[in-house]
Amino acid sequence: MRSSSKSLPARTADYIRKNGLISAGDHVLAAVSGGPDSVALLAVLSDLKDALAIERITVIHFDHRLRGEESDSDREFVRALAFSAGFDFHCGADDVRAFAGARRISIEMAARERRYSFFMSTAAKLSADKIALGHTADDQAEEVILRILRGTGPSGIQAMAPMTANGIVRPLLFAGRQSVMEYLRECGIGFRVDSTNLTPSCQRNFLRLEVFPLLRKAFHPRVTQTITRCADLAREEESWWTSQVGEIWQDVCLELSEGRCKLDCGKMRQLHRSLVRRVLRSTIESVKGSLSGVGLTHLEPLVELVFSNRGEKCLEIPGGIQAAKHGAALIVKSRQHAAPEVSPDEILVVDEAGDYVFGRSSFEFRFRDETACCLPESGVDYVCMDSDKLKWPLVLRYRKTGDRFCPFGMVGSKKLQDFFTDLKIPGNERQTVPILCDSEKICWVAGMRMDDRVKLDVRTKHVLTVRLVKATDSAR
Repeated sequence: MRSSSKSLPARTADYIRKNGLISAGDHVLAAVSGGPDSVALLAVLSDLKDALAIERITVIHFDHRLRGEESDSDREFVRALAFSAGFDFHCGADDVRAFAGARRISIEMAARERRYSFFMSTAAKLSADKIALGHTADDQAEEVILRILRGTGPSGIQAMAPMTANGIVRPLLFAGRQSVMEYLRECGIGFRVDSTNLTPSCQRNFLRLEVFPLLRKAFHPRVTQTITRCADLAREEESWWTSQVGEIWQDVCLELSEGRCKLDCGKMRQLHRSLVRRVLRSTIESVKGSLSGVGLTHLEPLVELVFSNRGEKCLEIPGGIQAAKHGAALIVKSRQHAAPEVSPDEILVVDEAGDYVFGRSSFEFRFRDETACCLPESGVDYVCMDSDKLKWPLVLRYRKTGDRFCPFGMVGSKKLQDFFTDLKIPGNERQTVPILCDSEKICWVAGMRMDDRVKLDVRTKHVLTVRLVKATDSAR
């Protein structure tokens, strides 16, 4: 499969090296459908195998069982192509139409899901390092326009990445479809034509067959390159935003566990709205596992909730995700997330400073010699108490019927049940909130509010600080 034309392989080699797509010694799976782009990909990788020190190339093909004999012919064409090049061949198949019906999703979405599932499972089985796909610059331009029309934000404009975290690489993402076709023609390499791509039966086909020809005529022939350059710039800037989120994550994230994340709204409100939006995107991705189906229409109400001064009803996010503000904290969790079972009668005696674990929470108790003016302000996960106002020993427990306390900053007492109701704490979560008490009173509803009776004042001489350790802290 070596060719006389070196133009496309040489440019591809430069692109691969520039983006670190393939390393020496890699086992690469080349996903080949039989169409021109994937056939060109295989030809180019074959040409570059020695130059890039690729250890092994394996051809993989997925049969969607959508086009009957035509699909069968595609499979056999790719099998022959692989064997003629001396590469191993692995094929997967699934009834995509039935899968789409069962999941109530489009044929296009079902095909992609089953195809990628086959790619990843085959890579795991064969211990492959990379999965190479034949997406071109034209595919990238189409993806950018599709995302914009569907309401994507700035991060979505980056569209397809040259390489993903799970090892998918796109070595031809820089190349226009015209240059791919010229390469195949010059080398005399045949390919298959998918008849479903010849009619505007889906949005992508409509863009490819109807819209882009008009854009090239009305604007200029290189409109594809202009759009993909925009995607490259968006990806570069998004990389910077990602680093910004990483820098402030430990400050705004109070808790991160499987299916659940707790954010500090007070600290979030000190950030630029653009950064808040990206923190929320990262949060949803951590809880949900992906951002599939999540757009600006779902993020903007969340941003407003962060900057709101009052609690709101629960917001629903695609994929079974819920978000609600509880006091100064925003809880984002999977609807299927279940709080760990706790024993309502469990107690833990705290008779001295030290580190304690109670339920799913960790606490740090410390005596401090500093005066009140030298101490950090109390917050949702950190409080400073006048030790002389405490009746030792202290006890960590869960709520009891009839519990009352004096919320910090308020006059008079309040039922704990009413306090939870005001903050819209779901009933199934109330039993998991640790309560710090002394022998007379509630001192702190952990992660929510301290009792006003233990606050520091001008007469304070001895200070006890208590810190609710974040889940992310304990995992470090």
